[in-house]
Amino acid sequence: MPDTTRQALLDAAAPVFAEQGLQLARVRDIAARAGVNLAAINYHFGGKEQLYVEVLRDQARRLIGRHPLPAAAPPDPAALLREVVRSLLGRFLAADEHALLPRLLVREMLNPTPALDLMIDEVSRPQFMQLSAVVSGFLGPKAGPEQLRRAVFSLLAQCLFYLVAQPLVRRIAPQSYEPEEFERLAAHIAAFSLAGLQAQRAQIEGGRGHA
Repeated sequence: MPDTTRQALLDAAAPVFAEQGLQLARVRDIAARAGVNLAAINYHFGGKEQLYVEVLRDQARRLIGRHPLPAAAPPDPAALLREVVRSLLGRFLAADEHALLPRLLVREMLNPTPALDLMIDEVSRPQFMQLSAVVSGFLGPKAGPEQLRRAVFSLLAQCLFYLVAQPLVRRIAPQSYEPEEFERLAAHIAAFSLAGLQAQRAQIEGGRGHA
């Protein structure tokens, strides 16, 4: 079946692109890994660059589907923020063979290709807006757009740090990546962020916030 071949190529290409990057990855190796004819790449994707784009899309769909942002707000604000942080950390720290998007995106940020802008428009920006809707509830209606953006970036940065700074963190605090540490890390980031958001809201509502 054509769809089976297409998915086999996506599954085979993802680890190759994650390990070697777009430029060094060889379509012959990808086809061999997928167990299909080399011509199947052009047939299904038109070439290596479009295969790479579709790998990013496929990996993003899988990872977001596995770790979605909460759709309904729990009555407890702390519980809501903890769910948000768990979703973000789950995405950034996913380490199994079916969750290669973090490694692919780190490569993209270090050596951008035309696919980066596409992924920002299709994936990152919509997710950012969804996260902004959650964070705005903590800052209140008086928060300006720049205050909201900074707050969202601050929350994201705490989670993203454990992905991009892995070589540093693994040398200083390797236990940070132990499975049993995940919930403690999520609870810490959520509590730390909640305190910051509550303080920011108090400043905004007291007229001391800056747009």
